Amino acid sequence: MNSVAQVRLPRYHAAQQHIVRNARRFNVVCAGRRTGKTKMGTRLLIEPALQGYPVAWFAPNYKYLEEVWREVGIATRDITRHSDKTAKRRELVTGGVIEFWTLDGEDAARGRKYKRAIIDEAAIARTLQEQWQQAVRPTLTDMIGDAWFLSTPKGENYFHQLAQRYKTQPDSWAYFQHPTSDNPFIDPAEIEDARLDLPELVFRQEYLAEFVTQAGTLLKPQWIKTAEPPPGLTLRMGVDLAISQKEGSDYSAAVILGTDAQGNVFIVHAERVRASFHQVLEWIKRLAQDWNPSVIHVEQVQFQAAVISELVRTTSLPVKGIRPDRDKVTRFLPLQARYEQGLVWHAPSLPQEFGNELLSFPLGEHDDMVDAAAYAFMEAPKRGGFFGLSI
Repeated sequence: MNSVAQVRLPRYHAAQQHIVRNARRFNVVCAGRRTGKTKMGTRLLIEPALQGYPVAWFAPNYKYLEEVWREVGIATRDITRHSDKTAKRRELVTGGVIEFWTLDGEDAARGRKYKRAIIDEAAIARTLQEQWQQAVRPTLTDMIGDAWFLSTPKGENYFHQLAQRYKTQPDSWAYFQHPTSDNPFIDPAEIEDARLDLPELVFRQEYLAEFVTQAGTLLKPQWIKTAEPPPGLTLRMGVDLAISQKEGSDYSAAVILGTDAQGNVFIVHAERVRASFHQVLEWIKRLAQDWNPSVIHVEQVQFQAAVISELVRTTSLPVKGIRPDRDKVTRFLPLQARYEQGLVWHAPSLPQEFGNELLSFPLGEHDDMVDAAAYAFMEAPKRGGFFGLSI
């Protein structure tokens, strides 16, 4: 047992100590970003294994599994008797076994028995209910094992339902809300900066660990203000492409957006067209000549790449291809935050269609100009930092 004493487990900070002291058999920990939930879960996983029990870690997919596999490997390196990276299984000299599973396959851990199961990022596991009821829960029967659901919330899904179990089954279920500020190693100023930078609902979900829903549209009519753009703005252009002239198809859209030294945002021009490849090229050139933007962000996927290549080859325009790896709503959230904070003004000359798209987003039929505005806003400078999020 001397080797067991050499295992270096992550330390619990004060909030985590409270959680562990008040735990029940089934525990739902609703945690904000950077709260240390993975390190807490790692210790919770290893402790029963040191006593000779089999335990398991479950994650939504392989991407979320790899980091924990490495951390557990480092912590138990000196007491591991056998490790199988392919099977994601570690056997300890104590007799304990640690296994790792993803929840995106069929019947994870069927036939196993565990003393403890840790379900990480439970809120984003698409098959959480099915896997918990049909696969994970039965593995705890033989040893009367316990379970821990760790996650940042994601709306009112099955993770939210599990979080309500303590109300009707307080002897066996516990719920803990664990905001980012509970982590003493996170600078409070960074949390405050995030509060100012994000839409209220996003901050409440990601940092306060609250269950919120973004039902309906994202912008409120009272957030939209009108004013003539002042001189001296730094102008940026965003382009969302759809090369088609067919009636009913998506539009190619462009938005010219300006910022001032105080961090205010002005939408100075917006338009959309249905045009062919060559017509789109001429359209972008005309807008660039009219407005002289400092950068032109163009979505770079599939056929759009050809537009960018042609513009780079034949012009000296400041074109920058953008490869979006997030959905439209996520791309728009940084600009939404500015609307919510009262920092965005519309030029009186903007077309009515632009306002219609904004107020119906993301439920409306068209959102091409909204997407173009999000591209224009990316990396837009403000005093002391950046407005936009890198995508």
